[in-house]
Amino acid sequence: MVFNHRIDTFLKENNIKVVFLDDLNGKGLYIPKERTIILKSELSKEEQILVLLHEIGHLINDENVPGSYNKHYAPRSKMENKANDFMLRELLCSYLLTTGTEPTDINCVVFLECEKLPLSLENDVKRILSEGTAKIGIY
Repeated sequence: MVFNHRIDTFLKENNIKVVFLDDLNGKGLYIPKERTIILKSELSKEEQILVLLHEIGHLINDENVPGSYNKHYAPRSKMENKANDFMLRELLCSYLLTTGTEPTDINCVVFLECEKLPLSLENDVKRILSEGTAKIGIY
């Protein structure tokens, strides 16, 4: 299965399986005990990459957040934010590499529209960019 080189390498090095299911309730999920990411089979290739990056974000960050994802809102919200941050960092890294744009020159709205992401993530993109390029593309 080929998503992109960075994703494929990460999945292989961490022994993560990706499975596609019809009629999945949601776009994707990560099952830690199975080391498996499940994606809804109806997703386009672009959506698969977005959801896959988000789920990898869960894989990397969730164990560092105290509390239960399913039982409490606060830990769930924090886990979702960290997964979205990971996805945004990876997309920003790819965007910088493919466009040759300097981080200080990124128009956040143009970036989000290019990636087909909601404009509600604009402040998150600005925050990530303000943290510096060392924090973009961390795996």
